[in-house]
Amino acid sequence: MADEGEDRNEKRKQSKRLAQEGEVRRKNGQYTDAIRLFTEALEIDGEYAWAYAHRGAARAALDDWEPCCADFKKAVELKPDYGWAYARWGEAHRTHASHRLGRTDTPPDWREQHAIIDRGIELLERAAELSPGSARTFAHRGAAYTYKYWLEVMPRLLPALELDNRPTPAPVARSSRGSDAAARALQDLDKARELNPRYAWVCAFKACVLALIAREQPDMTPGLLEARDCMLDALALDADKRLPIHAATAKLLSCAGTFRESIASAFRATEKNPADVFSRYFIAVGLKHLNDPLAPVVIDHTRKVLESTRSEIDTMLRGLDVLEGREVGRSIASMRNNLSVEAIALVAFDPTWSDLRTKPLSPRERREA
Repeated sequence: MADEGEDRNEKRKQSKRLAQEGEVRRKNGQYTDAIRLFTEALEIDGEYAWAYAHRGAARAALDDWEPCCADFKKAVELKPDYGWAYARWGEAHRTHASHRLGRTDTPPDWREQHAIIDRGIELLERAAELSPGSARTFAHRGAAYTYKYWLEVMPRLLPALELDNRPTPAPVARSSRGSDAAARALQDLDKARELNPRYAWVCAFKACVLALIAREQPDMTPGLLEARDCMLDALALDADKRLPIHAATAKLLSCAGTFRESIASAFRATEKNPADVFSRYFIAVGLKHLNDPLAPVVIDHTRKVLESTRSEIDTMLRGLDVLEGREVGRSIASMRNNLSVEAIALVAFDPTWSDLRTKPLSPRERREA
């Protein structure tokens, strides 16, 4: 019996070592390696709630949706008071909804978005009950309510989308605090800030809520300026400059009509990320509104950058088709007239294209060329 007990203890230690190594990989963004290590840990100890929850978090980062939910479900079955698992599962619903947004173009799709985010809020509410002192839980529940409010606002802002079977109401002035979802978002974000006064991410998300509320007012300017102040607070609190919010700040400041501040924030964004085409766009917008003499030059340059980026995106989309075996019949030479320099580099060096590099033009492609 003693030998059996020692054997179980050794297996638990081995499982824990694998899971802890998996967590290091997860935090470093090496999600597939993390999933493999968590799986090895669970093969040794199938009752390890921590490993299920953290494998669920790794799968959520890849939007591997059904396995992700299965892992979180198993974790809370094994440990019903596991607040971290409930919180991460709830947040996974918000990120999953955002991943699916590009395919949301029918009323059932839109209703599914609401169902996903409502379930996420339920899970985050349970997490808040279990961990009432967790600023992160309140912050992410506030983010989920923000997304819910955005789902409510979009049909009113864009009635042409016809996102419901009923006639979409025209935008009307609403309460200065928005809907119930907006009020709950602000309440949760303020609670998170109360628990952690230096929570920069919370300030940035609160700015998003305030900007959405402002969009539904007859005069957007006061609300947008309040949102701007929140975003500037986020920038001030982001001491290690980890938050990628300069671009969002530039957009918000531009919408508020404070173009000099918008341009300054956009320049800071491009210093951190020269490939940030959104910030380049808002630099051009701001200079034009300020009647800056350099505006025509910047607009021309920005247009070229955006056209080049479109070429790169089109090439990467076609590359995904190649990887999945959908790209057949066309040679790589047929693409040459539509490639930017960066797109040419992709095709030249990315192994995705190795089989197509030597394929000759077909007769039809020669005629088209």
